Amino acid sequence: MNDGPIPEDRLELMKSSGEVLMRSDLGAIGSASATFDLPIARRWPKDDLVWFAEDDYLYLPRAFPDLVAAAAALPEASYFGLYALIGTRQPNGVTFDDVHRVPSGWSGSDVTLVNGHPWRRALSTTGTCGVRMKALVEDCSMMKVAMRSGGAWDHTISLMYQGFTPYPVKSLLQALLGTGGSKSFPHRAAICGARMGLNLYNLGRAMNPSRHRILVAPEPALITHMETEHMALGTDWEAFAAQLTTEAAEPAQPIPQEVPALQLAL
Repeated sequence: MNDGPIPEDRLELMKSSGEVLMRSDLGAIGSASATFDLPIARRWPKDDLVWFAEDDYLYLPRAFPDLVAAAAALPEASYFGLYALIGTRQPNGVTFDDVHRVPSGWSGSDVTLVNGHPWRRALSTTGTCGVRMKALVEDCSMMKVAMRSGGAWDHTISLMYQGFTPYPVKSLLQALLGTGGSKSFPHRAAICGARMGLNLYNLGRAMNPSRHRILVAPEPALITHMETEHMALGTDWEAFAAQLTTEAAEPAQPIPQEVPALQLAL
């Protein structure tokens, strides 16, 4: 899904890989919301595994095969990251310093080897993530509301589908009082009110264990954000990018339209 015009050469490359949907003026949140709606509107089977992909990540060749294998090996998991926050450990190796956002009830898990690579429970992931279709149908409305709450909505969504309160009192006070920036007090009050509403909404989920999801991810990550300060540990991404650049200059090979059991929403 493209929000706005795309250079013709890039558009042709996209079309060679699958269906391309053109939109305009949706913005980041509008684009994500429309993409979440797409599999539901098309009635994809509830046992499908859906991958949502933003445009600023680089994938190792094993990423999708390992994702499908992890979904089979970890049937208790509903959500999957390939670049995720595990406890306080970010994929780039930096320790997450905003510890009050890590719920006291969250705990890690034992390692499960998937194709020889370690996977474990994760705390949160980005908008680039995987979800079982059944969970997406049940959680989509919550996800779309959470995106309007400001801040790191992907982290908020990750906490909410696991049954955790997304905004502790300390963070609500920070939103209300302001920690820099130029937002007016009425704007800050509106954001704080929306976040309090999400906390109340999530109390209902907390009382229904069947709605508590599990998020898992590989460590080290199998994809990386392409901003240099956020690049994941464990892979020489510069060398990998150089390899891809060389391969891109060679005659094109047919691109598979599907990875078995995986639907892509880009």
